[in-house]
Amino acid sequence: MKAFLFLLGSLTLNLATAQNIVYFPGFELINMDSAAGLQYSTSKLIKSYIEDNHDYTILLNEHVGNQNYSAREPLTESARVAVTKGSRYVMKGEIHFLQGVYIISLGVYESANHKQVWHDMAKGSVEQDLDPLLSRLGRSFFTNKTAKTDIEIDEVTEYDQQGVELAQIKVNHFVGVMLGGKHIPSESILSGFGLTYTYDAATVLFSFDFELYPSSHLSINHHSPDRRMQTGNINLGVLYPLTRKRMTFYVQGGMEYGYTNVRDRLYDTDYSITETGIGAYVGGGYLINRNSTVNLRMFTNVSIPFYKADGSNISGIKFGIVTSFARKR
Repeated sequence: MKAFLFLLGSLTLNLATAQNIVYFPGFELINMDSAAGLQYSTSKLIKSYIEDNHDYTILLNEHVGNQNYSAREPLTESARVAVTKGSRYVMKGEIHFLQGVYIISLGVYESANHKQVWHDMAKGSVEQDLDPLLSRLGRSFFTNKTAKTDIEIDEVTEYDQQGVELAQIKVNHFVGVMLGGKHIPSESILSGFGLTYTYDAATVLFSFDFELYPSSHLSINHHSPDRRMQTGNINLGVLYPLTRKRMTFYVQGGMEYGYTNVRDRLYDTDYSITETGIGAYVGGGYLINRNSTVNLRMFTNVSIPFYKADGSNISGIKFGIVTSFARKR
């Protein structure tokens, strides 16, 4: 009985382990110089990228890496070898070179019945594109993502830049305009606009902004219908993207220097007070098309002035959208 349970446990463990083992005979190079070095390096790279991003073990064909280029192995033969190695899946890959374009095709099949369970492709225009393409395929492996759209900011290839204004983010400068508003609790919402400058240093973004929220009625909770407010500020802040993808959430914070003007007409007498000082803001938002020549940044921040106007610290919630344009590098 103990022997039977031990055997059953071993079979169950082996079956569970086989679920995450993928046999890979190596990339086939098509319409390229059949170089064992390129075949070996690309095959080893995709193995590393997949294993770094997913809980899978890639069994690379021992023949890959020999001095002679390894030709394509038929799927039936690869599947047979995969079964002997205890692998549930077999992966087949091709790198084509056609009219100046590198095309990488990667597919995964069931070893038992040769049924395709996943496939993805990526394109590049120079040999230097192969590494970022393999990195993107490594992330998309066995997921619903695609290497074509799942691009991190430092993986933009020469091919990606053809017809689409994308660039690898190293350091880029953007100028833009802001449209939004500022909600002051128990008061009203002030509409606003502004100018922005952004310096993208890959890990973080630095921003320098000018915002103006022109005069608006603030008759809520006040008897006077003529009570108005105007506020503006200059911000210096830091944005931290939560991922390195083209579209990502971010958090931000910084300091601001601003002014607040409150005007009212009481008993036929004009009352006006203007106060200036420093403050802080904190919040976050969503960044769209970060490595495009035109990107969008939606934000919501809590603004906390350290000075008083009209007898109180007039804090507010700022919100809006920034449209930024890349400066020529």
